[in-house]
Amino acid sequence: MSSRGPAASRNLRAEIRRKAIHLSFIVIPLCWVHAWLRWPNTRGQWTLCLAVLVLGAVVLDLARIHTNRFGAFFRRFFGEMIRSHEHTQLLGSTYLVLATLLAVDLFPRQIAAAAVGFTVLGDGLAAIVGRAYGRTRFFGKSLEGSLGGLAACLCWAGYLAWIGQLPWQMGLAGALVASLVEFLPIPLDDNLGITLISGYAMRLMWSPT
Repeated sequence: MSSRGPAASRNLRAEIRRKAIHLSFIVIPLCWVHAWLRWPNTRGQWTLCLAVLVLGAVVLDLARIHTNRFGAFFRRFFGEMIRSHEHTQLLGSTYLVLATLLAVDLFPRQIAAAAVGFTVLGDGLAAIVGRAYGRTRFFGKSLEGSLGGLAACLCWAGYLAWIGQLPWQMGLAGALVASLVEFLPIPLDDNLGITLISGYAMRLMWSPT
């Protein structure tokens, strides 16, 4: 990593800070599978809570994009963590909250937890590992980063199987689909693509008892 120069080191530090926020989102699927909270707890309560978060995130993005003073203030604190296309588009965090809202409404809670966890952990680790160690590139992404993301997805799937939330076959299938979506150049934000496509793949295998 040190042989890649100061600019690469700065970019890696910025990516780690960016993905630290992303990775902290794992608390939501953990709350789903362990029922840590009294509120929100039901599907309706989570839908309301996440809908408010989505609305707030979109309003923040619109203000950041279209209001020069607020945009300059936002960039002062988070500028190095904003990707180039996000200067004129929604932030990845906004897509992540939106994907979580859709997962709650579309899937059983166990599948929603798996899909959101794959997005949070798989995409987060893929970005950090790819930035630090990526050498072999396909589709604008590194093979090393994608393998790191796959390892994270498999660990999450194994954890959910271990605590009895998902059959291991379903978790394995979801992890593989999530990693494939992250790797391929699908014209959809990764937060949405990984969550929805892996969720639907697991939903096809779902047979509640």
